[in-house]
Amino acid sequence: MALKLDVEELVKLRHRLHANAEVSNQEEKTAKIIVEFLKEFNPDEIWENIGGFGVIALFKGKEDGQNIGFRADLDALHIEETIHLEYESKTPHVSHKCGHDGHMAMVAGIASYLKKNLLNRGNVYLIFQPAEETGEGAERINKGLKELDIHLDYLFGLHNLPDYPKGEIFTKTGTFAAASRGMVIKLFGKTSHAAEPEYGISPVIAMAKITTEMTQIHRTVNFSDLTLATVIHSELGEIAFGTSPGYGEVRITLRSMKDEDMSVLIDEAESLAHKYCEVEGLGCEISYTEVFPSTVNTEEAFEIMQKSATSMDVKFKQLQTPFKWSEDFGQYKLQYKTGFFGIGSGEDCAHLHDEFYDFPDEIIEPGLKMYIGLMKNFELVE
Repeated sequence: MALKLDVEELVKLRHRLHANAEVSNQEEKTAKIIVEFLKEFNPDEIWENIGGFGVIALFKGKEDGQNIGFRADLDALHIEETIHLEYESKTPHVSHKCGHDGHMAMVAGIASYLKKNLLNRGNVYLIFQPAEETGEGAERINKGLKELDIHLDYLFGLHNLPDYPKGEIFTKTGTFAAASRGMVIKLFGKTSHAAEPEYGISPVIAMAKITTEMTQIHRTVNFSDLTLATVIHSELGEIAFGTSPGYGEVRITLRSMKDEDMSVLIDEAESLAHKYCEVEGLGCEISYTEVFPSTVNTEEAFEIMQKSATSMDVKFKQLQTPFKWSEDFGQYKLQYKTGFFGIGSGEDCAHLHDEFYDFPDEIIEPGLKMYIGLMKNFELVE
């Protein structure tokens, strides 16, 4: 399709965002760069500091129509930039190793496109969300949209996919990415002299049984799909050879392809923890962090994305299995109709969260074309 897009300005934006990488809940400069860029294209309204440092820009159509949103994520990671780039991160120990800089550039490109191709009908909302990596941002943006009285008929998002052909679109019906959450189990006992452990209450046996059995929980319970409990960290007592420990902590990532399986997994994991704490006479406290619902596409959403890619001559392929990683975009399905897809970063691209990863600029154009195709599908533009 002969479609002229100013990709060079988006590459420059991507490089500027990369150089000024900021982690979750600290994306102040990143948001300012986005706002500065968007203002060049005269959106009808810009809201700042939504759900933290989130930014929402509105482009209004000439006539009434559907409200369609496009979401990008603002945050980078606590990973040192070890590859030498002209635009390498200037923030110590922080860099864009998940490609959120590229995701922002593609959504920002919609503003550039709409400057030259005015909306015939409906409204387009460009949403730049903070704190995706910690699973906090989507829920806060949801709240912000409610407070602004913004109702979306559909919200779309994407993630780049290393190991997949560059610039090709991939998605599926049902679960696209898994649900996950971090489980923190705190065990409270009583210290004693290491020579007299019988006078204390040590968490060591309970911790050993919890960590061992937790990793096998997917084999002992009848789940409907892939479900995992992965022990990622444990802590016991102090480094003091004269003291038997009185406190322990276990951190576990719970993961499932379906939200209903996650509910069962939580119940089983909590029951397991309480059982061994009770047996050993320990106090037990359980909390959760980094909560990601599953990202799910309905059949309708899949068909819309397939039709949009085909109309823009962007290669489209259906995935057979969902991804085991999580994406907080799943939070939006609780409030709106949503569609989520992946775009290939190339078979030679370093993996996500790898120190050698850098978002490939060549996929900005097909990603933007996909977004334009979606606007055309809803007859927002010619």
